[in-house]
Amino acid sequence: MEKLILLFYLLLSLTGCERTQTVVTHELDNGVDQIYSKIQITAELATFRCLRSRSGLCHYTVLERSCSTSRVNCDPPITVFTMRQGDTLLLSHLPDDFATCVTSVSTPDGACAQQLAGTGHRTP
Repeated sequence: MEKLILLFYLLLSLTGCERTQTVVTHELDNGVDQIYSKIQITAELATFRCLRSRSGLCHYTVLERSCSTSRVNCDPPITVFTMRQGDTLLLSHLPDDFATCVTSVSTPDGACAQQLAGTGHRTP
């Protein structure tokens, strides 16, 4: 049943019935990609793409937005995962107000929340 629901959302996104948002993280150092990632969000689907990374890996942390702006009463991240450069991952059922952090190296707990507090992040 869940696969059928995902297929339905995918078909809606292809027909333009759902608003799509793209979050790009692209960091360069002397013209060399340190990290290049795209996250496409359509309704309950989020497609994570690790395009390029200095280390060959993209390390993602998905947080509640409130954790990205304040470390007070913060729950653990929604999910933490690592992907190889060139890989794509589709996640469903993320909260509407999630924030993401992606780096080329693994970060200690809380580092992404601090990083996001000083930068822009996805808004619904």
